[in-house]
Amino acid sequence: MTLRVVSEEPSARQDGFGTRTVVQVPGLGRVERLVLSPPLATPASEQAIRARAAYLTGVADGPLVQVLRIERGNASLSVLTPALDGVTVSELLAALEFGALTLSGEELLELLTSIVRAAGALHASLGTLCHGALAPEHVAVMRDGSTRFTGAIFGDAIQALQRNRERLWHEFGLALPASAGMPRVDRRGDVMQLGMLVLGLIEGRSLGRNEFPMGFEELARAASIDMPGSDVVGLRRWLAGTLHLNGRVVFDSAVAAARAFERLLPPGGGDGGAALALRTAVRQLCGHPDSRSGTSAGSSCEQSTSVQAPGLLPFRDAALRSEAAPLFLDGSIHLRSGGGHRAGGVRG
Repeated sequence: MTLRVVSEEPSARQDGFGTRTVVQVPGLGRVERLVLSPPLATPASEQAIRARAAYLTGVADGPLVQVLRIERGNASLSVLTPALDGVTVSELLAALEFGALTLSGEELLELLTSIVRAAGALHASLGTLCHGALAPEHVAVMRDGSTRFTGAIFGDAIQALQRNRERLWHEFGLALPASAGMPRVDRRGDVMQLGMLVLGLIEGRSLGRNEFPMGFEELARAASIDMPGSDVVGLRRWLAGTLHLNGRVVFDSAVAAARAFERLLPPGGGDGGAALALRTAVRQLCGHPDSRSGTSAGSSCEQSTSVQAPGLLPFRDAALRSEAAPLFLDGSIHLRSGGGHRAGGVRG
């Protein structure tokens, strides 16, 4: 695992769900404020979002991050959640694509395992409810290597928008299975979104707006992780199951998908080196604690007391909001230039 330095200038982060900044709020401390995009800020969407948030307050402790507050302004709707001690998958994908981060096959597998296991635990804690919006922006890898989820309040509002699959992908980066009518935001949709997260990390980049609902199949059928003894056939079979490539439901929940993923792991586990490298990468992606102000909008890691590993320099996602990294309508980042050091698998 290697990191290289880029600009540390903070900036707001924008995606299909809205604009995100990290701010200090009296009584709440350091929080992420998400000012929602217009489709999610209507009175009808607000009602659905508030109802889902109220219901989720009763969910037992687990990988789900609870909402602190929902605020209605004159012409905006904002969601406040704790500023997490980690980095989002969208930030990881940008770092991989930009060449600021490289992962060995073992480190990549450690990352994927953390995400898939957490998704299984999330579905186990939600009962029959789905997350509904497992976009890269809503999946965070923490300083200790664990995974947390935000954005579970949007599923009902997204369903009510009655968008087709292409538009949901273009606007929100959400992949949903084909259906006879409008796509359904349900647990099978979560499983497909989980599969797309894994596929993007294997590719080492954000999947493009033209790669769903057509185009991703070829990537999934050629996916691999560059490490000795990896189960390439099993990985491709798992991706086919999560992404419905065989035209049937293989995993009815992330619990089943996580159980199947465990069978892809090397017997006996690793020596701990990959887990340590992943935690180091997350700490460095957060940047120097002393460089952040209370209203910084960069990565949201809290102050670390650990010693910085020699030779590893901090990465801040702000540099990816440059001329070389324009934001598309779906909020994804597609780089025109820069070394594409991928995490493994095939080149898109």
